[in-house]
Amino acid sequence: MKRFESILTRILEILLASCFFLVVSLVVTLVVLRYFFNSSITGANEIITILFVYTTTIGAAIAVGKREHIAITVVTERFSLFGRKLVDTIGLLLIALLNTVMLCYSMSWIRVTGNYLMPSTGLPRVVAQLSVPLGCGLAIVYCLLKLLTLCRRDGLTGTGLAKSNSRDF
Repeated sequence: MKRFESILTRILEILLASCFFLVVSLVVTLVVLRYFFNSSITGANEIITILFVYTTTIGAAIAVGKREHIAITVVTERFSLFGRKLVDTIGLLLIALLNTVMLCYSMSWIRVTGNYLMPSTGLPRVVAQLSVPLGCGLAIVYCLLKLLTLCRRDGLTGTGLAKSNSRDF
């Protein structure tokens, strides 16, 4: 399971870096074309927007997987091992629930508006809109992987639990 999570994260990080590289390359190219050649690439701004949205949603899922989302641990650091596991489990369940709701709503949104065409590229809006269910689905997968790790007896490593007191071990 840990190996699957590591491979998934690595693939997504490569995809994320590629999208970000394309965004930077397109922006620089558009600036050079605009200021030196008084020209532009039709649809490039829409492509940049689509890539940016995918970068954001995939990056958010990776942050869930690495447990790098916002956390205030000043109170939970004082909890017992059981208390921290309980709070961590509740947090992961809430993140998974939120992403499940967003996934469901985004699918109905895509059904209604996904076939409309984008003005410059002529691509259907579903191309950009699929980033939402993709990111939510990946976040759910990471939550489930973290919950499985947390439920195991040795589930303390790599789960983002706060430091424990020595009496807990």
